[in-house]
Amino acid sequence: MRRQLTPDELDLLYSSVGRCIWHIQYLEDVLHTLLTMKVEIREPGRVTAVEASELLAKHRRASLGTALGTAEKHGALQPELLADLRLLKDERDWLVHRSMHQDGDSLYTDEGRSGVLSRLEALMQKTLHLKGKILAETEVFCAGHGISSEQAEQLAQEQIARLKSDI
Repeated sequence: MRRQLTPDELDLLYSSVGRCIWHIQYLEDVLHTLLTMKVEIREPGRVTAVEASELLAKHRRASLGTALGTAEKHGALQPELLADLRLLKDERDWLVHRSMHQDGDSLYTDEGRSGVLSRLEALMQKTLHLKGKILAETEVFCAGHGISSEQAEQLAQEQIARLKSDI
């Protein structure tokens, strides 16, 4: 039986879409950071902090597809992780570019709505899983260059504190 979505169902859909997109952006940011370190900086002290920030800003402007191409070209990721990220990119492309036209009509049935929401949840869970793998790669790279995760954690905490302050 077909029916209009309730306001609560529509809110759930919108929040699920937004949550997915936000987490994908976090994953992309971690990937851009890793690529900046592995491809551009390569070793501590090779560039200044200002240059490193500029290189990171350049990578952050790249799309996920471009970042994956860079990773492949430079062998910056394990092949299995790269393959998993390409599959995630396909799902991300569905979400951002095709979900409304491809699956919007199915939202008017209980089964279709459940399917779309399940797909969104699976995408978010896969994103979180892969973000963890990229973070682990980042930690390995840093440790291999004598940079402790404690230093990175301290820097992150300082940045968060600045964001939370009224200054």
